[in-house]
Amino acid sequence: MEFNKITSNPMLVGSMELLKADPSPEHKSLFVSEMMKAKYMSPAMITPEPVVDENGEKKPAPGSKIQLPMLSAPDGKKFFVAFTDKMEFDKFRKEEDAPFIALGAEEYAAMLLRKDSPVLGFIINPGSANMVVPKEMLASIIAAKIAKMKEEQE
Repeated sequence: MEFNKITSNPMLVGSMELLKADPSPEHKSLFVSEMMKAKYMSPAMITPEPVVDENGEKKPAPGSKIQLPMLSAPDGKKFFVAFTDKMEFDKFRKEEDAPFIALGAEEYAAMLLRKDSPVLGFIINPGSANMVVPKEMLASIIAAKIAKMKEEQE
């Protein structure tokens, strides 16, 4: 997790466009590969407020609590939001200097796969691509990655 780090994921954006145009196994595989490599911008609510450091940059104070906002579907299902780049993030952001963090898919998975998590996944670029990544999909990808690592160690 990195604080206020701007991301750019042109390969992921392209893979989402390909997948929407043609949901072939090759395009699904490319999307999953790019999704797992990407870092996403996520709005963050930080308590206490970030402080200005000696370089004039805002940074969270040690021990700060970070919460990620969620979107609720009409049926009440909750999802984290993930943005591929600043342009997509700015469509969502209300305040110019609102804090955000950069997270990878595995960091989202760590939050989603907790037993007490009511969140069902994350949505990449809500409002444009609107690509839903369910937590079951992430669990399957992580399990396959762990199995592959174990296999390679034997």
